[in-house]
Amino acid sequence: MERDLESERIGLIGESQFQLLSAQADLICNKSTVDVMGWDFIVEFPPDRSGDGTALDRRQARAVRVQLKSTAGRKSSRVRLSLSAVDRLAKDAHPSVIVVFRISQEGKLQSGYLVHLIGDELAKVLKRLRLAEANESYDINNANISYDYEKIGRRFDPTPEGLREALSDVCQDDFKAYTIEKQRQLAELGYERGRYEAEAIALIDGPQHLNNVLLGLAPIKPTQFRVFDSRFGIRLPYQGTLFDDIEEFVFTPPTLGPCVISIRGAAFGRAARFDATMFIGPPIDDVDGPEFLIRHEDFIIRMTRSSAKFESERGLDGVLRSLDKHAEFARALSLIAGGQAELTISGNPRIPAVSLPLGEVLSGPYVDQLPMISEFLDGWQVLLSKAGINSANLFNFDELWTADEARCAVEMLLNPSPSMRLEFKSFEGVDRPDPLEVLLFRTCSFGGTSLTYSAKVTFECTDDPVWRYRSARFEALDVRPEVQDLDEYGFDQGEARGIPLLLDQRSLKLDREAQIS
Repeated sequence: MERDLESERIGLIGESQFQLLSAQADLICNKSTVDVMGWDFIVEFPPDRSGDGTALDRRQARAVRVQLKSTAGRKSSRVRLSLSAVDRLAKDAHPSVIVVFRISQEGKLQSGYLVHLIGDELAKVLKRLRLAEANESYDINNANISYDYEKIGRRFDPTPEGLREALSDVCQDDFKAYTIEKQRQLAELGYERGRYEAEAIALIDGPQHLNNVLLGLAPIKPTQFRVFDSRFGIRLPYQGTLFDDIEEFVFTPPTLGPCVISIRGAAFGRAARFDATMFIGPPIDDVDGPEFLIRHEDFIIRMTRSSAKFESERGLDGVLRSLDKHAEFARALSLIAGGQAELTISGNPRIPAVSLPLGEVLSGPYVDQLPMISEFLDGWQVLLSKAGINSANLFNFDELWTADEARCAVEMLLNPSPSMRLEFKSFEGVDRPDPLEVLLFRTCSFGGTSLTYSAKVTFECTDDPVWRYRSARFEALDVRPEVQDLDEYGFDQGEARGIPLLLDQRSLKLDREAQIS
């Protein structure tokens, strides 16, 4: 009984001294009359009348919640508090502190300590509450939490000036900013490594399947799946609906960073270049691992210790790309289809540049037509560049099959030995001159971009009884953005080039059976 009275007397001394010091420090100290709020006092700073430039309607009240603990003797520097009280105190939007008074056996204040419930100390409260929830220990009124006030607290002199200075440090002028930061900590502390953890059971069909799953090339479909909310490493079953529609997972393997991929052919031609990302798979000996995976949006390259394999599931069709990306991808496929392509991987600071052959047989649609496709796309880029046109449109590769006019323009203007030809039965007003120079002018479009061009076509007479005139040479004269008046453009070009015979655009009809192939 004597011990209880002593503890009560120490508490009364601490409360009375706290109220006295507050009054002497010109602080407004409001004592809680019902001890269920988690705090013993609300200490307010009086309004600043010095005129700091802040308008009256924008001045904020400064107040701090205080839980007071008083102790005598030096057996321990720890104080214990009810977990339920600290729960309410720590979660309050206002600054919340634990003030500890050390009192001598004679009842005199010796020192004061202040523990600010923010940061690590707030995290300690939240972790204890999470642990109680995990253990189903819901009676937190009978649970305690302790603090080593000498180790984590700020020591202050038990004087009016010392108390005011200690409380002023935690009771900031910008209460709004303090509240925002505290609410952030209440929501995010303990989730630094992520919020959700999952457990899944899935069937793995052998080493190759496992390798594909870990490289992110094959999804994994769990037969059992559980999600947990993990805070401070303490897991609770997740109760929401966020993951209800998940049927499969795709892993992201460890990345080695960006790299540059170039694919070159055997001849002295233009290479295909791509920016990609490198990943590394698990060291599975049964699949010649570890496997390096190079991923680009249009293809992947799988490299093991003994081979390199090029794969593409997107292909050419059905994908919206810019002209540059269509041309680059088609060029790469064309080079690989030639059977003598060389792959170079560079641009990664962690791995030295390496070159190796890609001698595999390429399979898929349009393999035989890839050289023609690549040549046309590269040629169309050249014509746009000469015309000063930038093509930023996205379009489907299927447009190539209806781009007869554009394909003829590329052949006519860029190919010294085009596989196309123009044939006429006769020219009005011309009686079999040989050779015959004619100005051809056209407007054509591809991939949402149009241009106008002119060319000098040299015709020669033939012995064919029907098609008496056949083109023998083409000379590119001009290419520019699409003109509004094509007839006027053709007349001006003919006059400037000294070619009086103009080939009316309406007199040309493309024979689809005789197109470039």
